[in-house]
Amino acid sequence: MIKTPSEHLPPEHQDVTKKTALYDNHVARGAKMVDFAGWQMPLQYGKVMEEHHAVREVAGLFDISHMGLITVHSGDLEATRAFLEYLVPQNLTRLQPGKAVYTQFLTEAGGIIDDIIVYQLPELHDLKDFQEFLIICNAANTEKDIAWIEQHAEALKFSSLKVSWHSQYGLFALQGPDFAHILARTGFDTDDLPKRFWISEAQIQGTPVLISRTGYTGEDGVEIIVPNENAPALWDLLLDLGRPLALQPIGLGARDTLRLEAAYPLHGRDISEQDTPLEAGLGWSVKLEKPGQFIGKAALIQQREQGLDKEFFCFTLNKRTIARQHDIILKNGLPVGEVTSGSISPLFNVPIGMGYIRSGSVLGPGDTIQIRVRGTDVDAEIVERPFYQH
Repeated sequence: MIKTPSEHLPPEHQDVTKKTALYDNHVARGAKMVDFAGWQMPLQYGKVMEEHHAVREVAGLFDISHMGLITVHSGDLEATRAFLEYLVPQNLTRLQPGKAVYTQFLTEAGGIIDDIIVYQLPELHDLKDFQEFLIICNAANTEKDIAWIEQHAEALKFSSLKVSWHSQYGLFALQGPDFAHILARTGFDTDDLPKRFWISEAQIQGTPVLISRTGYTGEDGVEIIVPNENAPALWDLLLDLGRPLALQPIGLGARDTLRLEAAYPLHGRDISEQDTPLEAGLGWSVKLEKPGQFIGKAALIQQREQGLDKEFFCFTLNKRTIARQHDIILKNGLPVGEVTSGSISPLFNVPIGMGYIRSGSVLGPGDTIQIRVRGTDVDAEIVERPFYQH
């Protein structure tokens, strides 16, 4: 029997606005709290610009416990893998214990329901709640993704499949050039750090954690899964030990400018069910040649053969103004697309943005376009993606 989204909501999350285990800590540190995807989250602790530069120059610590931590398991690893292969366009046969891949859940038309990271979990000794495959999804989509997975499990009569939302765990991101030095100050042996896009079990001063070498800032770093009861103490420990290296807590404001400089798409803004991964420049994560069917495969094959209607581009503006979501993109005075994200880049001190442009309207980097910003057409230039790369 498929549960409705509300039935999946754990009791502690049934308030209109949810709080992470660090909510009181954020408030005590003077964070400006805002509603984000139904969660009370820190927007900033001080100035967004300073938090952004801290991550680029030293390191920053993010509370991302609002993200969905979902395990998919059946007691038969290969059966679970085959099921997930049908749900995503990535080739999951390349996974092995500890390895992760970026991918998406798609509609039959190829639209992006959510973009996710799928981990094949290694054998765990302390955190036995996590089994077989871990999916980290966007906060706003957690309940929807669970219902979607279970819908297809029921349709395929995969009755032994269990989908578990691990809301009893928090998630931190420690990102920036000095992240490893900060971890080392806790006594963690940095020789044990997982490789990029791998996950491993570890302990930080006696607290069992899962550490993955992933992030959403364009910097090297880790994401740390920790039991909620240990989250405040570990958060304080990292900030206290990292203070001599200028580690700072970072809010959603800087997280957005950091991911924009790295040209990482944000679901609900840059990608949605109206956009395919081919249109979004994520074709590298789509394995059309993998054996068997997956949801959306026929639509993506047709799109590849017939050509794209639109393509995702990065641009800089020639005037110091910010392009906002839904601003019109023009070429020679004619509308050809729409902005999805924009801001002033703290690193480059220029206005940057991303959006979709009708195929054939521009050739690529160096082409001139205009952005209609609050009624004024501003010249802009197509540039290479990403704006920033570590």
